[in-house]
Amino acid sequence: MGENRYNEKIQRNQEKIDDLINRKELRHKRLEAMTQLSPKTPEVLGCAFVVPLNQLEYQKHYGMKRDDEVEQIAIQFAMEFERKNDWFSEDVGAQNLGYDVRSTSKESLKRYIEVKGRSGTGGIMVSENEMFRLGQLGNSAWLYIVYNCKSTPELVRIQNPAKNLRFETKFKGVQYFLPENEWKKEL
Repeated sequence: MGENRYNEKIQRNQEKIDDLINRKELRHKRLEAMTQLSPKTPEVLGCAFVVPLNQLEYQKHYGMKRDDEVEQIAIQFAMEFERKNDWFSEDVGAQNLGYDVRSTSKESLKRYIEVKGRSGTGGIMVSENEMFRLGQLGNSAWLYIVYNCKSTPELVRIQNPAKNLRFETKFKGVQYFLPENEWKKEL
């Protein structure tokens, strides 16, 4: 009786193995077919011209406009905060990594910080690339919102913002809006 069960179990496992081998071969054939080029001229079914909002439209829609001075104040304020807390920080914003500041502790812990600056208060926008990286980096990702940059800067720090905050998707995944009431609850 025990030998029959053992043989049945072996047979079921062998059938699973055979099925997996067949599925693998089928996938390989499908992948191979995808590498074949067709000499036919493609048929254009339609086209779209997509352009970002200009600064005037952006301000009209969201009440925001880009201010390089505010952004620089925010980054400097965030980096100074890191230094005061014994973290070594560097501005990597120009490298388009999806975050602005990389900060390292004496114990070699890392923070990847996206910095958003506001001259006063209000919501912020996060690009698709920034949102993707914030989600990818998990608990190592931080969102630093520096508000009142042109008067007395104040800082709100949020760890793992992609998980811990509710962003509104704008323009189908291209940008994400974080209303002020959402980030202010972290105070």
